Amino acid sequence: MRIQHMREFVAIKEEGNISRAARSLYMTQPALSRHLAELERELGVRLAERDKHSVTLTQMGERAYKSFRQILRTYDNMTEDIAGYKQGLTGRLRIGMLYYTIRRDFGDAMERFAEEYPNVELRRYSYQPQEVFQALVEERIDVGVLPRANYPDAGYLRYQDILESPLAALMAAGHPLASCDHLTLADLAGQPTVLLRDDPYSNLCYEEALSGHGFVQENVVYTDNIDTVPMALKGGRCVYLIPQALDLPGFEGELARVPILEPGLSVAKSLAWRADNDNPLLPLFLEMAKR
Repeated sequence: MRIQHMREFVAIKEEGNISRAARSLYMTQPALSRHLAELERELGVRLAERDKHSVTLTQMGERAYKSFRQILRTYDNMTEDIAGYKQGLTGRLRIGMLYYTIRRDFGDAMERFAEEYPNVELRRYSYQPQEVFQALVEERIDVGVLPRANYPDAGYLRYQDILESPLAALMAAGHPLASCDHLTLADLAGQPTVLLRDDPYSNLCYEEALSGHGFVQENVVYTDNIDTVPMALKGGRCVYLIPQALDLPGFEGELARVPILEPGLSVAKSLAWRADNDNPLLPLFLEMAKR
């Protein structure tokens, strides 16, 4: 049963007329009549007798009116208390972000959090995955974005997935596999694959996903970071395995992305935090990030 439907029923009783009640609620008369009928159907009783000019509550309608008034008072008091709590809530929440996927990872969660909790200091740090991991280890951030993997000696970390994506192979437009509609892991056997020197955490995430399908990246070419991947691909015959949901914009026509169709093969990106983090703002942010 919706709070708004209760509020509308109270207005019908107090206005004594559906048209006047609809105007007071800034809604149309047909919509209000429909909501009243839905309320009666949900309760299984007739609440009101209406004609063109007035509305008269039935005996059960009068009882519902009194109950709804009490429920609405309790609800309004609660929302006022919550609003006051939010306005008075203070503290600091530290977030480690991947600079190249901020909007995809968080949407507008940070903006909404700042709006709902205006007195909370929201500190944002732009990191690479290995920096997020180290910041969590050293307790310099409360929550950060990480590729999900079984990191050594990190059983204290907890995860909330924000993205799960199948893989694609990124390669130079002139690569022999670039014209394929899709690939399997068998097609990639023996292909040189690019890994990032500065991101062993993403490397581990991909390694675990691939090993679960019996695939090992044996012929590896290292490049410095994700920004240097396009140069490594354009200069050779290697491929870079990447989540299908991740883009490297600016190289249209020079690089090709071919989806890997391998049932069950995917990688996940998560919000990660320490299990022993007792910042009361953390669960509020995690809940907001789910929406």
